[in-house]
Amino acid sequence: MNANSVGPRPLVARLVDATVEIPLRGFRPDRQATKDPRIFRGRDGVWKIRALDRVSLDIRSGDRIGISGANGSGKTTLLRLLGGLLPLASGTIEHFGSVRPLISIGAGLSQALTGRQNAELQHGLLGIESVPLADFIDNVAEFAEIGDFFDMPVSTYSPGMVTRLQFAINTVEPSDLLILDEWIGVADEAFYQKAQERLQNYIARNEAFLCASHNKTLLSSLTETRKKIVGGRAVADT
Repeated sequence: MNANSVGPRPLVARLVDATVEIPLRGFRPDRQATKDPRIFRGRDGVWKIRALDRVSLDIRSGDRIGISGANGSGKTTLLRLLGGLLPLASGTIEHFGSVRPLISIGAGLSQALTGRQNAELQHGLLGIESVPLADFIDNVAEFAEIGDFFDMPVSTYSPGMVTRLQFAINTVEPSDLLILDEWIGVADEAFYQKAQERLQNYIARNEAFLCASHNKTLLSSLTETRKKIVGGRAVADT
């Protein structure tokens, strides 16, 4: 049986025993003693940290999953892996649809281009087909609410304005999996509320959603299932 047909709702992504190992550039064990068992020296002689250790996770259409954990626990590594931004050291990862990662402020935006030009560029790069370019631009401009700055270089934006533009661009046309890190907290309260409403609308349209945050209130408002990562390993629902 095809894995994508298992269960009441179709799979969007699946991790099986996924392990991610990240090189520690400049690490000197003789000067930087560590008791972290995840830090080791590989066969290539390079010191690494096992940021994720045999994590398995199924994400299905309509899921709203919140990921919590202490700093360095592996939350962002998990998001970056699912977003296609990190390679696996071992294990498997499968995607059964489109993925849109909103993981770091400004990722995918050109600082030299205006907000409008970035929106035009991303319309093509994201492969938007259901929304004509003119309608896409109007939607982004209206939702971001950055006024005249929409026609100014992104390099002139505040972090909150970058957040508004980036979020607006990436949430016009739903993908099968939207991945969000907690940087949306940079936005002001009014936009934060708008973003929540937009996300809830996405979920109603059967998009899967994965969010990592320290903020329990944020996770409670946006997600239905919550998992905790400890030492790079996913634990049971919290």
